[in-house]
Amino acid sequence: MLDFFSAYVVTITLEAVIAILLLKGKYEERLIARNAVIASSLTLPFVWFVFPALLSESWALQTTVAEVFAFVVEAGVYRALFPKMGWVDALKVSLICNAASFLVGLAL
Repeated sequence: MLDFFSAYVVTITLEAVIAILLLKGKYEERLIARNAVIASSLTLPFVWFVFPALLSESWALQTTVAEVFAFVVEAGVYRALFPKMGWVDALKVSLICNAASFLVGLAL
């Protein structure tokens, strides 16, 4: 099991790399990486600290609510930080990044 700092490093690294792979050619790689780090940094503390405190009675409920929250908020962040990006693309990038991050987190 990872501590928060390790999970943060894994999450921002993984999600930045995936976002770059998905958006390369549409935006500058440094901009993609920066925006991915911002998106993850805004949601990960909620996923790690807020939802477990609010929904401590059920891991499944806690995880579902936290992951849906991260997916929706990060899609909004991508949409806001990439003004030319449409909602469909923002939702796709967020879904793929968060799914990968969640699965890697389970594995670790």
